[in-house]
Amino acid sequence: MYNIILTDDHHVVREGMKFLLSTTSDINVVKDFDNGAETLEYLENNHKDIHLILTDLVMPEMDGIELTKLLKEKYKHIKVLVLSSYTSEEYIRPVFRAGADGYIIKEMEVDELIQSIKNVIEGDRVVHPEISKVIDKTGNLPHERNILSKRETEVLKEIVKGQSNKEISEALFVSEKTVKTHVSHILNKLEVSDRTQAVIYAIKFNIIDF
Repeated sequence: MYNIILTDDHHVVREGMKFLLSTTSDINVVKDFDNGAETLEYLENNHKDIHLILTDLVMPEMDGIELTKLLKEKYKHIKVLVLSSYTSEEYIRPVFRAGADGYIIKEMEVDELIQSIKNVIEGDRVVHPEISKVIDKTGNLPHERNILSKRETEVLKEIVKGQSNKEISEALFVSEKTVKTHVSHILNKLEVSDRTQAVIYAIKFNIIDF
């Protein structure tokens, strides 16, 4: 028997999912929650017997991306399968950067949904064809071709905060000249012309953690 938790801020969706999954003999919905924070709170004392979290993306308090990231940090044995209506690149890539084991869409057939859950629990990476199309189409973005170093990512994070080169140098304990060099490399790698565009790019593609 596979034990799973549903996390979705729409009550009707959760009830519908519970009903659909109740028709299977080997999937047991242990609990359902309307946000990631409540899910994590429950798992603190009940994580050992949970095989998978089926989560939505956009939710109050804690969204699916943050939930996925924290789950993968704390409970490596629990699989995370994202079930969403969002199919744009700005949502998809952060999901996989957070460590999700799969991404499927709410419009899929019930049989596909059930099989996806089982496949992910058994160790497969499941990506709906619609999601794969987006990944394939947008897999050549500047930050994917030109990977930022750890230090460049730290500098970019400070830039997004609105810090000047002097403030960044003080925060990271490096010279202002070094910061300028890092900023130049960041602009080149992201293929943008100034700091404002770098900030817009970083936020749009969620390439830094806050």
